[in-house]
Amino acid sequence: MTPRTLQRGGRAFSPSGLRAVCVAQDEVGARHLETWELTDAGPQNRLRVALSRDLPLTQCVATDDGRALLSWHEPGGLQRFELFDTAGGHRPIGPSEIPLRLLPGLGLPGWIATAVTYGSDGHSTVFRIGDVESWLTPVTRLPGRLGGAAAVGATLAVTAVVDGTPTPLRIDPAAPEGRRLAPLTSDLPGAGAHVLLSRAGRVLLAADTGAGLRLATVTDAAVRLLDIPQTAESTVTPLALDPTGDRLALAVNRGARSELAVHRVEAGTVQRVAGPLGAVGPEAAWTRRGLWLAHSDPTRPTSFGWVPPGGNALRAEPDRATLHPARLERVPGADGPLEAVVYGPDWRGDAPVVIALHGGPDRHWTLGFEALLQLFATAGLTVIAPNQRGSTGYGREHADAIRGAWGGPDLADIRSLRAFVEEARGPDAPRPAVFGSSYGAFLALLAAAADPDGWSACVAVAPFTSVPALYADAPVPTRNLIDRLAGHGEVADSLGPRDLLRLAERIRARVLLLHGRLDETIPVAHSRALARRLVEAGHGHVTYREPADRGHMAFSPLAGSPHLQEITDFLARPDTPRGAAADQGHRPPLAAIAHP
Repeated sequence: MTPRTLQRGGRAFSPSGLRAVCVAQDEVGARHLETWELTDAGPQNRLRVALSRDLPLTQCVATDDGRALLSWHEPGGLQRFELFDTAGGHRPIGPSEIPLRLLPGLGLPGWIATAVTYGSDGHSTVFRIGDVESWLTPVTRLPGRLGGAAAVGATLAVTAVVDGTPTPLRIDPAAPEGRRLAPLTSDLPGAGAHVLLSRAGRVLLAADTGAGLRLATVTDAAVRLLDIPQTAESTVTPLALDPTGDRLALAVNRGARSELAVHRVEAGTVQRVAGPLGAVGPEAAWTRRGLWLAHSDPTRPTSFGWVPPGGNALRAEPDRATLHPARLERVPGADGPLEAVVYGPDWRGDAPVVIALHGGPDRHWTLGFEALLQLFATAGLTVIAPNQRGSTGYGREHADAIRGAWGGPDLADIRSLRAFVEEARGPDAPRPAVFGSSYGAFLALLAAAADPDGWSACVAVAPFTSVPALYADAPVPTRNLIDRLAGHGEVADSLGPRDLLRLAERIRARVLLLHGRLDETIPVAHSRALARRLVEAGHGHVTYREPADRGHMAFSPLAGSPHLQEITDFLARPDTPRGAAADQGHRPPLAAIAHP
């Protein structure tokens, strides 16, 4: 039996929009390069080639003639490129010692891809990637950092951001210096984060202003702001313009739901497109053969959906009946109801329950495909995945509730949910377990400390001990995220400062800590210190794992993965009596934690 595909990453469309490429991974960890063609009968898989190794930081580019370019970074920083032909043959081109961001190629002979690098002098250089000996050719040098980009035919539209001000540019081989379009106004702050280009030549810019999505059409003469109907409870992502430039495909996200809609640019109206619930986009292309886009649902990993010309319904591959469906439920939070994605049997029954917390914190669970939650359900767990306060997708008030108070309102919501589950299941039912990764791991351990007798187990993957400690030793991108999401600040309540080293002695649930030694986001020293502190505090239910070859993704969510098996077994293990002595678990030696 052919292993099931679990994910498709690196998705990219060709300049014509009629072909696409991606890297697929199946349930046993094998990776394949896939090329697709949009035909009159819908998306068709044309090529599937096994890749011999894991390629970190993979970028893909599709060409109109069916070829594909694959790029990845080696551990030493060298960037490699490999060109695949339509029969699956492949050969290396390059490499590059400077990091290159790949953009769509242009529909011109010998132009496989466009590449951009940003220099220390504040300028960006645009290159053409070809398949001849001189494979990397400079095209133009522009001031500022290039943001969003879109390619149609022989035209590339980009925005160059100089001193925080975006300027839209149209680049073509006849005018490689870039033709400056009308300057933007302060009415569209941050514009250029998303650029769309129609085959008729219309350039459309989209920006999240903080109060919703704003759109503008840009010509040589002027910028024209457009109104788009939206609500505070939804987020709207532009996907693709139709060939005329008058219809704009949108992903409309309302909480865990994601829908496809079409906005008529001139009329200002929005019409919903029928189709299965799931996750839509963000990659899409709109051609004379219709609109096609990335789509997934709880039982079907990401594939390419299709709306035929003149149609108003999204067609997608049928569900995989062997996978577990998911449902949305309303559950109580500390300040009102929350939405949760639920897998497995009714949690009010006798099945083991795990409350799964997402990372971020600026993320949320959706009705898209989640391999990890599927595997938890396959192991016999009922999974409740809540979108507590701090989660995106529910409006600014919900997302901003934890600004300056990480581990405050979101922790209160998790505690309310735990109490609700316990009350509904009765005093004799097993207690729920809690799982989290990254920020979710921090929150899961806080929950275990806040309600010491309320949890059977806690699995924390790549946690940090406190925000101040993380800010002191984290890399720049992590510190920038803390600043952007206002992670600084103390929560004033009876639990006190959210420092897990201080709170460790309160935790009584069985604890499994997993942290990749090569973590590039949260230093592994945080988990080492926490494991040591738990043991010093007399906790006897501690298991610590430090995979030597993993980074922030400390384990692989694949069937047969040893760390995944240990996690699912740990979560599903029968509950211990409340208040049981903390000397029945795996107590790692202190030396092993200090010097793994």
